[in-house]
Amino acid sequence: MAAQRVAIIGAGASGLCALKCCLDEGLVPTCFERSGDIGGLWRFEVSPAPCQPALRQQHGWDWDQSLAVNEAPLPCFACVRQGRQVSAANLQPQLPTPAPSRAPLPQEQPEEGRASIYRSVIINTSKEMMCFSDFPIPDNFPNYMHNSKIMEYFRMYTRHFDLLRHIRFRTSVCRVAKRPDFAATGQWEVVTESEGKQEAAIFDAVLVCTGHHTEAHLPLSAFPGIEKFKGRYLHSRDYKDAQDFTDKRVVVIGTGNSGLDLAVEISQTAKQVFLSTRRGAWILNRVGDQGYPIDIIFSTRMKIFLKKLMSPSMVSDFAEKQLNARFDHSHYGLKPKHRIIDQHPSINDDLPNRIISGKVLVKPNVQEFTEMSAIFADGTREDIDAVVFATGYSFSFPFLEGCVKVVENQIPLYKFMFPPDLEKPTLAFIGLIQPLGAIMPISELQCRWATRVFQGLNKLPPRRDMEADIKQKTEAMAKRYVRSRRHTIQVDYIPYMDELACQVGVKPNLLALFLTDPKLALEVVFGPCTPYQYRLRGPGEWAGAREAILTQRQRIIKPMQTRRVEEHPSAPAMPLIFKLVGAVAVLAVIFAYFARCPQLRLPCHPCHRRAADMAAQRVAIIGAGASGLCALKCCLDEGLVPTCFERSGDIGGLWRFEEQPEEGRASIYRSVIINTSKEMMCFSDFPIPDNFPNYMHNSKIMEYFRMYARHFDLLRHIRFRTSVCRVAKRPDFAATGQWEVVTESEGKQEAAIFDAVLVCTGHHTEAHLPLSAFPGLEKFEGWYLHSRDYKSPQFFSEKRVVVVGTGNSGIDIAVELSHAAKQVFLSTKRGTWVLHRVAEGGYPFDFCYINRFLQLLQNLLPHNASSFFLERKLNARFDHALYGLRPRHRVLSQHLTINDDLPNCIISGRVLVKPNIQEFTETSAIFEDGTREDIDAVVFATGYSFSFPFLEGSVKVVENQIPLYKFMFPPDLEKPTLAFIGFIQPLGAIMPISELQCRWATRVFKGLQDLPPSADMLADVTQTKEKMAKRYVRSRRHTIQVDYIPYMDELACQVGVKPNLLALFLTDPKLALEVVFGPCTPYQYRLRGPGEWAGAREAILTQRQRVVKPLQTRAGDRPPRSSTVPHIFKVFFSIGLIVATLVYVSLAP
Repeated sequence: MAAQRVAIIGAGASGLCALKCCLDEGLVPTCFERSGDIGGLWRFEVSPAPCQPALRQQHGWDWDQSLAVNEAPLPCFACVRQGRQVSAANLQPQLPTPAPSRAPLPQEQPEEGRASIYRSVIINTSKEMMCFSDFPIPDNFPNYMHNSKIMEYFRMYTRHFDLLRHIRFRTSVCRVAKRPDFAATGQWEVVTESEGKQEAAIFDAVLVCTGHHTEAHLPLSAFPGIEKFKGRYLHSRDYKDAQDFTDKRVVVIGTGNSGLDLAVEISQTAKQVFLSTRRGAWILNRVGDQGYPIDIIFSTRMKIFLKKLMSPSMVSDFAEKQLNARFDHSHYGLKPKHRIIDQHPSINDDLPNRIISGKVLVKPNVQEFTEMSAIFADGTREDIDAVVFATGYSFSFPFLEGCVKVVENQIPLYKFMFPPDLEKPTLAFIGLIQPLGAIMPISELQCRWATRVFQGLNKLPPRRDMEADIKQKTEAMAKRYVRSRRHTIQVDYIPYMDELACQVGVKPNLLALFLTDPKLALEVVFGPCTPYQYRLRGPGEWAGAREAILTQRQRIIKPMQTRRVEEHPSAPAMPLIFKLVGAVAVLAVIFAYFARCPQLRLPCHPCHRRAADMAAQRVAIIGAGASGLCALKCCLDEGLVPTCFERSGDIGGLWRFEEQPEEGRASIYRSVIINTSKEMMCFSDFPIPDNFPNYMHNSKIMEYFRMYARHFDLLRHIRFRTSVCRVAKRPDFAATGQWEVVTESEGKQEAAIFDAVLVCTGHHTEAHLPLSAFPGLEKFEGWYLHSRDYKSPQFFSEKRVVVVGTGNSGIDIAVELSHAAKQVFLSTKRGTWVLHRVAEGGYPFDFCYINRFLQLLQNLLPHNASSFFLERKLNARFDHALYGLRPRHRVLSQHLTINDDLPNCIISGRVLVKPNIQEFTETSAIFEDGTREDIDAVVFATGYSFSFPFLEGSVKVVENQIPLYKFMFPPDLEKPTLAFIGFIQPLGAIMPISELQCRWATRVFKGLQDLPPSADMLADVTQTKEKMAKRYVRSRRHTIQVDYIPYMDELACQVGVKPNLLALFLTDPKLALEVVFGPCTPYQYRLRGPGEWAGAREAILTQRQRVVKPLQTRAGDRPPRSSTVPHIFKVFFSIGLIVATLVYVSLAP
């Protein structure tokens, strides 16, 4: 007798498809769900429970304090109306502080017996790979969906197939037992409980769909001392969001997907996160080549076929090489001893950026805990406030009385579904697997097979054969995978799906497809193995399967096409032969260039002169930021007497974070991390400590500035809380070059005479807020502000926010807001090219690409050719057209925008790229493509203006432009005793440029060097302006652009400190190779000439060790020696270069 009534336990993803498959087969299902809704694991819930004093005492955590730590009052959206601008400086103190938007973490208790997720969870499988096979996910849904979007899809699925009427909510299954006549009937007695009442019913079959993420595995006995730890610890199942870890030091234990996600998320608010791993992990990324989902690229039948042809070692070699090209797992302290195919993949796009910026430190296993710290296996000790155990899950089925037995997280099931020892196959487990791919299509195919078995349409093998199959799979799993609780239910996606499909009779017939429908066959074989393939034939065939397969790529692209991208005349891909010929030609030109280059034969000399009749002695420095500090030091080096005026009470300028922006001073947000790496941005005779992260948080930059100020005793020359009111020429300026500087401190003004002035105020002080360009903003009822007033994302929780502008601040803020806001829209007028901090092998981008050799190539190639190669590289990471970001201008025609996290935010739908805003209404923004979005707030990341009101008539700013010789000296002054420092926007680090500017300016002030005649300087200014206008897209931000190496070399020639490459190749070839092929670090400008530093050579030769050092926080295998180019190539190239140079010199007339 065929089974009729089926009990389904759980209404999560597996339970829903189980219901649908039962109905398809004519069965009568009843689904028991202990909670009040569908969704299972994917339904995020906060279940308030009283916060007991005992709980506070037990964990030693002041939750009230944690909610109030370091936060300014929240803006009240209800009282900000009529397009009012909110400025942190003047409005926030007037706004009431609302109650916390949610309960503290101890009150968020997951439902017992149900899987639990944290607020921000986004699935790691893309929508086309994870959907049910006859119900595609809507094309406008993001590729990687937030849990709320997954729930939306489940509700659509449930409504479409009318499943809710078969679900009994708030009903727990207490017992599932065989009926006395089970051997004959295969029937089960199912006892359930609802509202305190128990009920028994008879079912012909049972599908267990409870999953394997319900019971937290918390191995406290493996961590001695945890019982005396005074901080708080919790399992990742109890974690909800990062708010309660603000300014805490947190250890996350485990490098599975949850551990990595939590470490990255907590790092946004915590003071420091330590990621503890017992064995390391290989990290994959969601965003694959050209920005396509990684599973779309690798889950193909062709790749599985190739994998079968290769040995496991070869497969691992290939995959590990791919991952290490993204970031070297050895350098980052993550490389495990096992191979990549020996583990369940851990997926995270943001972790490398968090590690390289020092927000996450990778540590070995925790050896023991003390009251306030963790001691790791390498002997290091770290003070900590909290521990999150991401140590996985156990599973059990207490309601199945003796039917199955779980031992060490293993259960013997045929094909991971059927207990082999049952007299009748009327019990099946659905979704009790951990696939290398999406689980939902597998659960669905399991249900299709199980229901046919229940109906008697498919037979299972004899018990002996099933047990042999189980044994074989267990042995194969033990042989392949590293021993772990998480590796007991592993399956490979396509092989397992095909195995199930063979049982059901729905595996695609490739030969028939190639003969009858070659277009479809090609997509089935070479395209992603999407679930629709298992609806092309056999039982459950779906008429829409072919169309779904052939249009799957359009559905991938659709959600990212939120801004129309126009074609621009980029160069076409070149045939291979042309590439080879071009490469040979370029090398030939390089040899010729090096052989004849004047800078190799003769060092460039600055324009020296004897000291003037009266060299400048007293120098006024305006501003004690990065430029002001090096100005002080350079003045002291030249024997000048500097006085620095700083209007605030501390050094640091732009890089000193303050909760409330100060008028006339640059302002940053709490999370700002610099976009230039430490070796490229340091002052040239004071390397940043080797243990500092490569990309430093603003607090670390301030720490470096304080070290620099202490080391060179600079503070005694600074007058804090002193504003400069006026800088005017003295009556006898034409003869003396002196200035009268009027300052104000504590309400009192004071005038003093100075022989020279250095203006170090920067160009990020005056917010540019072009409100007139946005019609309707005056009636907008939400809240708007400039990025200068933005401090943290907390204010925007659950809001819909538009960020206007795709400069560095705009993209950083959009990414940060996306973790708190309901939806972020990134509005761009022209699009942008986005670079990344983490380059090949995990090295800093500027460290890899700002070098003399590549600069030479750029100089030799046409502008379009250089742009083509760089654009191709950027598009290989993610296709800018696909993501709606590609501008019409070329990549080298803009200031660099740098962000590693944006692609992941776009592909997961948290950030939607939109065109420019056409107008605002009371509650929405209308974009130029006609789309309208309801919004609550607007952040204008529209840049800055600059002016110098204290300089009375000495300089004039017109349209954000100021005529300065070499961006420093006003060309029309009778005496060159006024200079602007740091008044540039380089394609690289600004601090070394400011320092070299100061070195030149102080020598000019002292009378050691002359400037050209005024007419020549004006001609140079005009020429520079014309070149800038020709190269860059017209914008306010492109008026002070410089290329790092050419501009540094230009300044170095003036000072007499440009490296002499010929002399280096002849006398110190090892150093010469690093100078030419390695990063152009500031130390190169201390090798010779005025200000020569004895430690420069050593600093250059050890710069790579300092890059790697902060990443090596977990002992592992010794990382391979990094190299810019193969060593043998360097040797032969240097020999050839030296020979060519000597031949040229000997033959030259």
